Amino acid sequence: MKLPSFYLRSSMLVASLVIQLLITAVVSGGGGTTSSSTVAALKRYNAMFTFGDSMEETGNICAASSNKTELDVLTCTHPPYGETYFGRPSCRWCDGRVVIDFIAQALGLPFVPPSKAKGKDFRRGASMAITGGTAMNFSFYRSLGIEDPVWNHGSLDTQIQWFKELMPSICGTEQSCKAYLRKSLFMFGGYGGNDYNVQLLELDLTPLQAMNYTPKIVTAIANGVEKLIALGAVHVVVPGIFPTGCLPIFLSLFGVAAGETDFDGTGCLKSYNRLTEYHNSLLRKQVAALQQKHRNSTRIMYADYYGLVYQMVQEPEKFGFSKPFEACCGAGGGKYNFDVTARCGMEGATTACHDPSTRLSWDGIHPTEEASKVIAGALLRGPYCTPPILG
Repeated sequence: MKLPSFYLRSSMLVASLVIQLLITAVVSGGGGTTSSSTVAALKRYNAMFTFGDSMEETGNICAASSNKTELDVLTCTHPPYGETYFGRPSCRWCDGRVVIDFIAQALGLPFVPPSKAKGKDFRRGASMAITGGTAMNFSFYRSLGIEDPVWNHGSLDTQIQWFKELMPSICGTEQSCKAYLRKSLFMFGGYGGNDYNVQLLELDLTPLQAMNYTPKIVTAIANGVEKLIALGAVHVVVPGIFPTGCLPIFLSLFGVAAGETDFDGTGCLKSYNRLTEYHNSLLRKQVAALQQKHRNSTRIMYADYYGLVYQMVQEPEKFGFSKPFEACCGAGGGKYNFDVTARCGMEGATTACHDPSTRLSWDGIHPTEEASKVIAGALLRGPYCTPPILG
């Protein structure tokens, strides 16, 4: 199969490159100059392939599910989701673009289509991410007594299988795929958030109890990276997870009964953040080991979501945000504006805050488009991605 060329020296491509350089400067918050590393990165990637959960969702849950009741429960199909950028719900858990959308734009790539969509051209990218995605296979959680199908939409291993099934249409033979994927960017997660949601919200485990499963979860993520490398991936971003104890959903569910000493000086729940820190510390070590093992053949990048988002919570004004603990969309009221029975998109909760661009949290779980833009910029140029995507 002949590979498509994306580097024809036509005037149209030159114009497109200039536009994308400007986009990169805007996303990263940089000045008017463009570094040689930026130009190199734009030439480097011919496609982007993404994996993960609702943080990276671009439509798989809508393309894969024919259950209208389920889609009604998964309110990303309802207004006001999508209002900021798309003007309608786009099956993203956001008011507009998510992190991977900004990264795609900065690299001169189209928005990555959901891999379950019909009739799409996936040669420039595809998203395997799906709402409810977990690092561990569902059989593991079924063994713990979990039956809720929301956690069985597509685990890490399942998403890798979806990608393998797409490969012939993307790049042809195994040999040609090795060459093609070498010039593609892989965003692998962050996985783990839903694994802890299952344990904390479904099994009612304490954060300390959930730590018992962290080594298994992190090992599954590391094994997943190895599987991608075996398929031909060279440039792989492996994100950690957000500070759970700072999310409005956890603050509303567990903060009411918490004592003063259960909160840190910022207002986050300490025990839930300790769980996240433990996960991310083990993941950093695994990524460092993978970087060393594959140092001559791959470029594996660790994305520190925790460090960046926690700084945004600590110093929201520095990033142009206010009320970092209050969901922009929802009808929960109170300090966090989150209620499981009055979530964003549900009846009575279809109007967002006046200006979502000033908020960190969109629906109490997922970041706003503006927060996603900040996160994408930090991954593209650093310092919260090691090494940066554009490094």
